[in-house]
Amino acid sequence: MPEIYVTSPRGLRWPFSKGLVVESLANAGIDLEIADEIAHEIEQSLRAAGVGQISSEELKRRMTAAVAERLGQEAARRVAGQTQSFEEIIVRDEYGERPFSKGLLVRSLEEAGFSLKEAHGLAKKVEQELRQAGKMLIDVDELEDLVARIIKETYGKDARRRYQRRLEYGGGIFVVEPGGEPRVPFSKGILSQSLMAAGMSPDRAYRMAREVERELIRQGRMVIDRDELRRMVAEYLERRIGDDVAERYLVLRAVRRLDRPMHILIGGVTGVGKSTLAASLAYRLGITRMTSSDSVREILRATTTRDLVPTLHTSSFNAWKALVEVLGLEGEPSDEVILQGFRDQVARVSVGIRAIQERNARERTSVVIEGVHVVPGFLSHPLQSEVLQIPMLVVVRDEKTHRDRFKIRERETKGRRSMDRYLANFAAMRMIQDHLEALAGTMGVPVIDGDNLDKAVEKALEVITDRFHDLFKREGRELEA
Repeated sequence: MPEIYVTSPRGLRWPFSKGLVVESLANAGIDLEIADEIAHEIEQSLRAAGVGQISSEELKRRMTAAVAERLGQEAARRVAGQTQSFEEIIVRDEYGERPFSKGLLVRSLEEAGFSLKEAHGLAKKVEQELRQAGKMLIDVDELEDLVARIIKETYGKDARRRYQRRLEYGGGIFVVEPGGEPRVPFSKGILSQSLMAAGMSPDRAYRMAREVERELIRQGRMVIDRDELRRMVAEYLERRIGDDVAERYLVLRAVRRLDRPMHILIGGVTGVGKSTLAASLAYRLGITRMTSSDSVREILRATTTRDLVPTLHTSSFNAWKALVEVLGLEGEPSDEVILQGFRDQVARVSVGIRAIQERNARERTSVVIEGVHVVPGFLSHPLQSEVLQIPMLVVVRDEKTHRDRFKIRERETKGRRSMDRYLANFAAMRMIQDHLEALAGTMGVPVIDGDNLDKAVEKALEVITDRFHDLFKREGRELEA
């Protein structure tokens, strides 16, 4: 069916819409059922006449005539006297003219502290009044006065004052440290990152950060103490989500003020999701340094020959093959030989991991280190007492889920990391995972189920929070904002 186009006096052109006709008639007080019938009749008559294009003025004339025939001259005068939904309203200011935009008005209202729902409701009322009054051109000052009046009628004088002062808040809410300096602009992005660290989803965290910003604007706050802001956020979390998330938020905020850096060590065999978990935790906790033990192994390989350290020049799950060659063993390798090859490679790589930990400890920098070589029993170093070391092990207990990870990896890397190589050594990987889990149980290292990333992040944050909670209790510290 050929399209019918509507044209405006300014030369704009868009497809005919029955919905806009119905909306225009409803705005003039016409019953929706009758409005829908009139819109349908107009469309049918245009198609029957083979009209491919109609001006907005002619469309308005046809609507007015149809209403006069059905409902009389009074209803027709209301239609004729208003600006239709398909007609532009032009806003004029010192810079020129632009079309009225309900979307821009909604954004401006949000900046004044109104919720998205409230802002949409107010913007709809403003547009409806403009169209009912037949406005096709309005000065920006007159529009501002109209918006302010509708806000006052809907929400009162304080809300109107807040809207009129909204420009004062454009990046103008500041957060200060105790004592008053330094002050930094309030950031929804930084706050939402803190909320994500407490376990909230990115979307929900950002919505709450916007809500906090709106509340500050409602209160007329242009400067707020950081501790007071934390208490405010904690109260929001407690009311909206629960005590556990609020407590986690406070613990993780307190972590930022500790003198000692945090070293998060994430172990696990290939394909369990260590790298993804490490990246998620680093982002949520604001840690900028992240290292993979595979990178350490690559550096060590570049400094030693295969003849000198053969187990270093293999993958972790088949290091036993180099060991078999050195020892001259024959036949199928025993479980102990497979594990011995793995442990030999771990012992070599852990030298580099310890060096990274020591350097970050000396520089008092937090870091996330992940990899198959991050193994309980190989993680200590001379400066360990100067950092808060939090080890954890990621496992995938379901074999099918673990196998499927390699299929996904092959697809995501476009075949560069073939699943065949991993699946050929799958039995060795599973054996190594069982060995690591047994070590973790013996040494009290928390085990994270890697089947689901969101749940893994949640559990890892829980581990970190519990670790610091215990620390505060041992040191006799109160958990404060």
